[in-house]
Amino acid sequence: MELARPLGDCKSADITDTTSLDILRLLDDDSPIIRRITVMIPYGMLDAALVSDEDLGRIGRAIAKNTNLTTLRLCCAINLNKDSSRHALQFLDMVGKNRHIRHFSLHGGYGFNAIETEAFGYLSSFIKNNENLESFEITHGATPKVVGFLVDALERRRGHPLKKITLNYSGVKDDDVKEMMSFFMNNPSKAPGRICLDHNDFGDNGCFHISKFVRKSGNIFKEIGLRGNKMGPCGLRCIASALAYHATSLERFSIGENHKIGDPGVIAIAEAFATYPNSIPSHLSIEEINIGPEGMKSLGIALARRSYPIESLHLKFNHIGDYELMSLLECFRSNPALIPKTLDLTANCLGHWGLVVISDLLRNRCCSLERLNMANTDPVPYDTVSYAVNSVKCNSTLRELNIDTCGLADEKCLDLLSSVVCDTTSIQSTYLSNHTLVKFGNCSSREISLLLAVNSNPNKSFIARHKVIYHHFAKNFRLDLFQDMQPAVLVEVLTYVYRGFACCDKNEKEQKHAAKTPGNLHRVDGLLNNSLGVTFLILKNCPVIMYGRKK
Repeated sequence: MELARPLGDCKSADITDTTSLDILRLLDDDSPIIRRITVMIPYGMLDAALVSDEDLGRIGRAIAKNTNLTTLRLCCAINLNKDSSRHALQFLDMVGKNRHIRHFSLHGGYGFNAIETEAFGYLSSFIKNNENLESFEITHGATPKVVGFLVDALERRRGHPLKKITLNYSGVKDDDVKEMMSFFMNNPSKAPGRICLDHNDFGDNGCFHISKFVRKSGNIFKEIGLRGNKMGPCGLRCIASALAYHATSLERFSIGENHKIGDPGVIAIAEAFATYPNSIPSHLSIEEINIGPEGMKSLGIALARRSYPIESLHLKFNHIGDYELMSLLECFRSNPALIPKTLDLTANCLGHWGLVVISDLLRNRCCSLERLNMANTDPVPYDTVSYAVNSVKCNSTLRELNIDTCGLADEKCLDLLSSVVCDTTSIQSTYLSNHTLVKFGNCSSREISLLLAVNSNPNKSFIARHKVIYHHFAKNFRLDLFQDMQPAVLVEVLTYVYRGFACCDKNEKEQKHAAKTPGNLHRVDGLLNNSLGVTFLILKNCPVIMYGRKK
């Protein structure tokens, strides 16, 4: 593979065919450049020549020797035949000898079904002997032995416990969850801080065993992922009660893609956390379960009882309409500072009134929203979009806004955003424009990107000064602005403008230094001492201030 960029910038590589094997010279040299690598194991798919047996051996030997590789991702998309299985096992044996890998993932583990005993034996040895390993993931590894081999490996593991275990699409059933949680109850020091069991086959009984462990050692878990399983409201009530009372350190909790949950499941979660609302996880994901008005209202009541807002609330693909959103946001009307900092409403059924309600909250200066995503919602009129965008004009917290712009052309988007980010109707309007928003949907307009790029500077005073000077002085200078100014006001204005010119093209540290340099202050003092008669000469690329007393 011919690298198109300097080697110093290459930190990851995908090895999927023989054209990419030139990267091996970096691995063979124990180069610190490559730290993450993806290897495709299948041998022929859609007539594409993938990694051969010989090349797979070379890759394995190179990975085994490299001491700087930290992340290894193996992909196996088809069932391996007898010869391929033999080479794959040799590859796993060689990879397992690398004791420096921290993050390991196997995608498409069902490709090892024919050799699962031998393959999991090598993986088990890898987990047991690699003391630096922090996270282990198997996705699409549908085999009844996956939990048993993992428990055996964790029981014999030396060193610190894994920080994260992920078993997605792996056919984990209620009995498998029971086996895993029983092991963690007997060996709490070996339990991971984060566990994801998305898209498996366990239900309420599995939730019961998870809640049983949480009640005993709840503060161990920082993340629990349960998307796409078969639990119902009873299982969720059981696990939510345990989390509310015992898992005070839980940061992320995700459920979803299960239409059996619905309103009863969300109400069960909300009621469980109602007594201890501050124990609600900072990142809560409830996706694709068809939440109704009652569920949204119960969730809003629980969140509004907290003493501080959660970081993010994801409600994607829930068929949420205007009435459901109003039920949620009504709970924050008295205290908008408790709205989640990130609210994701992607792919719902929001209409005119939903955008109006959330826009009214954005106009409140106490609103804590920082990221709002309402993409792929039902089409709404241009006037509604305009009302929603203009609602952030005086908002000082929102950084990212993504709404359905109904296919508006870039010109209309630019007109909308210009009125919010940089209103040039007057100096005061420009100064009071939004200086916080840095991302607006998926607009590809270069003008929009430039407008938002100005707001990325953390020094908001500098942003306001830059906009005022650029749009009212550098582009279209008007001397009549100064004719009726009182001398005291004129002094402040001249100082403000001069420092802006001195700082526009410098970084923040240089800006502060330029504003305090005695030489610059001396020039300003000379200007102010002659404020009875002031003449400005502003050149586009080299701004100069000339002054002199009138006769």
